[in-house]
Amino acid sequence: MKKFQKILDGLKHKSPIPLLLENGYTPSTIKAEIIETFEPYFNNSVNLEKYAIDYLVSDWINFLRISIKYPGIEIDIKTVLSAYAEAKKKNHLETIDVLSRLIPYHLEAGNKFWSFLNLEVDKKDLEIYEFVKASMDDISNIIEGISKSVFVENVIINKIKRGKTIDLERTLSNKLGNLIQDLIDNSEYSSLFIVPTENLKLSDWRNISAHHTYKIIDEKIICESGEGSNKVEFEVNRSELFERVNYCMRTTEILNMVHKIFAFDNLPEISEKLNKDKTNSRPEIGFLMFSSAVISQGFEIKNIDYNSERASLELIDLTSENPKERGIHSSQFLNKLWLLTDSRELEIKYFKKNESLYLISSIGSEVFQEMEKDDKKRVEYFAQNVNFEIKNGG
Repeated sequence: MKKFQKILDGLKHKSPIPLLLENGYTPSTIKAEIIETFEPYFNNSVNLEKYAIDYLVSDWINFLRISIKYPGIEIDIKTVLSAYAEAKKKNHLETIDVLSRLIPYHLEAGNKFWSFLNLEVDKKDLEIYEFVKASMDDISNIIEGISKSVFVENVIINKIKRGKTIDLERTLSNKLGNLIQDLIDNSEYSSLFIVPTENLKLSDWRNISAHHTYKIIDEKIICESGEGSNKVEFEVNRSELFERVNYCMRTTEILNMVHKIFAFDNLPEISEKLNKDKTNSRPEIGFLMFSSAVISQGFEIKNIDYNSERASLELIDLTSENPKERGIHSSQFLNKLWLLTDSRELEIKYFKKNESLYLISSIGSEVFQEMEKDDKKRVEYFAQNVNFEIKNGG
């Protein structure tokens, strides 16, 4: 539970969902909001409807956040997304194949992102020296640590779009500077890779931060970029450096959002080609999707505890609707709980809004294993095998 607390706190205090529920929204209207937000970006409305709750809630929350933080970002998202659409139109199979082969690299970048997030500090009260060091570290982490896989993906996408031969392994081994230059030269969104004012490439800023070619004199940050006769020196102040960090992150947010939208829009095809043995993601990634889906349905996670033998999830109702119906509704997360934990025995304790225990639903993992083997065993089979126990007199 402890390692997931930051996620739960964020969903409770920073996501719009609890406030929406307090103001009359229902789980179904929240789903409608998610679909309405992403509709302009999806080609496959069936997939959008299918994945809206199970997979897209956290991305919807993030989409709302970045739309507020970076006004006008939707235009850039559509521009980048159009390159993916054109690549798919040019060579459907190759585009899907590249997306599936890059998933393990994106997951590894996601693992690094969680470390970046967990180690992030509030910089506003730092002394100038510590502020600059932390900001430069952020630039390195953002540009190379968590973004290289989406740079690679976009280089490949633009090659497919132009009808060029692709070599994924070679592109993966390419230097960061070459990837960035390729995107500046060959994409229709080159401005994303050039940081305004100094007009330096993202890779130039990465070099400044990684090679520590900066110094501080009287609260001014003096930076050096380039070599020999191409070397330039410039100065920025504290707030300007913060703007440069934000621009680097803005580009990453755009590319990551586009990757996710396109991937979910084409998920069945990508999943068919995915080598699941090569995927290795931190528990936080799966838990974010799981907990986001839970809160979108009007439940707050009070506690979760699991091991290979047993998983127990405690949910508090955020609505005042019929507790019997809501308790049964909560049992639908038993399958997702199994996918998250891979535990042998699973239970969900449903608490009413006043935090009194009302219902415990439980099931064995063999039921879901059977459902995976036999497509004919669906909701009815689950309903026949789930156990309900009314508590405290109902």
